Amino acid sequence: MKKYLLGLLLAAPGLAQAQTPVPFTVKGTIGQLNPPNKVYLMCDGEFIASASPINGVFEITSTVDTPRWAWLLLARDGKSAQSVGIERLTLFLSKGAITVSSADSMHKATIKGPKPMMEYQQLRASIKQAYTDHRRQPAPQTTDPLRIKKWQAAQDSIFDKKRTQMLKAYAQANPTSFVSLDALQLAGGTFVPNYAEVGSLFQALSPEVRNSPEGRKYGELLQVVKKASNPPISAYRVTAKMPGQVAGVKPQATPAVPDSVIEQAVIQYKDSQSLKVKSTREQRRQARNQQLAAYIKDHPDSYASLDAVVQIGDAVPNYAEVGPLYDMLSPAIKNTPEGQKYGQLLAMRKAVAVGAQAPSFTQPTAEGKQVSLADYRGKYVLVDFWASWCGPCRAENPNITKIYNEFKHKKFDVLSVSLDSEEDREKWLKAVQTDQLPWTQVSDLKGWDNQAAKLYHIQAIPQNFLVDPSGKIVATNLRGDGLQAALAKYIK
Repeated sequence: MKKYLLGLLLAAPGLAQAQTPVPFTVKGTIGQLNPPNKVYLMCDGEFIASASPINGVFEITSTVDTPRWAWLLLARDGKSAQSVGIERLTLFLSKGAITVSSADSMHKATIKGPKPMMEYQQLRASIKQAYTDHRRQPAPQTTDPLRIKKWQAAQDSIFDKKRTQMLKAYAQANPTSFVSLDALQLAGGTFVPNYAEVGSLFQALSPEVRNSPEGRKYGELLQVVKKASNPPISAYRVTAKMPGQVAGVKPQATPAVPDSVIEQAVIQYKDSQSLKVKSTREQRRQARNQQLAAYIKDHPDSYASLDAVVQIGDAVPNYAEVGPLYDMLSPAIKNTPEGQKYGQLLAMRKAVAVGAQAPSFTQPTAEGKQVSLADYRGKYVLVDFWASWCGPCRAENPNITKIYNEFKHKKFDVLSVSLDSEEDREKWLKAVQTDQLPWTQVSDLKGWDNQAAKLYHIQAIPQNFLVDPSGKIVATNLRGDGLQAALAKYIK
């Protein structure tokens, strides 16, 4: 039964994969772990497969559209794979089998696999060793903190250049390797690629690498940067004809294109691509969930159906979607230890599901002022759980700011609850300032033990709850255009 379950759940995420998918297997042993411990594979922020280890042994078989790097995550004791402190290991997926083995933790695992995996591991190891050697440079003999800070910044800049050269050298020496594509993406920069650094090296990669889905995507991004970087045609002028000369076209000196112009072009391109990716992922998620829901309905007394419910629920189960599917399970499955535990989780989610009264709480601002959710009665309020260290939370802040500025005069407000701890207080305040968040920020600075987070059963962030003027939850986990649409629906 369990063996069949693995095939069912790992086949589902592969629905609607791109043309010519690349099959891979990740198998391994991590101590003597058993459920509820679980391993996940994540690519581009999306969980693509998972497995539950039995006596430490697990196996994942799936596909990717391009040989690429991915995270192998270990979530212990039933924790969300998006929780803080999750153990992770970087792999390079390609056709073939990767073996991971460790006596206790993911951090100490040894890896064996196909040539791309071993090349990737060797490249990372050489860069890590170069960094270790670089850090051995003697520090200046001074107690002046400003001089030390400048020296450290200079040393970091030196190593960044060395690292870029190592990555470029690898790509130049290995034009047929998909690891080279990853190396160029790192060498070019994480957001706006430096076309001068990597443009020609990308063109030198083999057609197979350049024409892969990931290669085409990066090639398009490089062209966006190249086009935005080129001076406009007005940079040239026709010179006046002088005696004995022929009128012609002469370059006219123009200032370099501002970085902000190039960055804006990249933002527009990435936003358009993000919408396409979201649409594709949602189609795949719906297709997968329909397949799993049909299996649950036909096999209510199967352990596989319980795991199918868990997979549909993902890290933060939507009670309205998952509750009815859980209710389809037979009493025998619900009464297993795993079934009871998930039933308890759903009961907690029901307490903060759409239609429930939002639990009231009071927390202090950074200045010590006590703020209560009850203070917001009479208006719509987005209760947003986040933290300064949470990348996805910070990435969503600009969108919330945009929505806040659009609706703040229409009986709408935001109340953010930070899951930062006391030692991260300054990081919290700096994040608020850096992200320019104008609404009220509160926190008891107890991290995951935040009392408001406990009331709302927060196990992963970001999470948010849209509360109406009467204090009722009307929507949850709104992101991007979803938040805009929800407010447009409720606030006229």
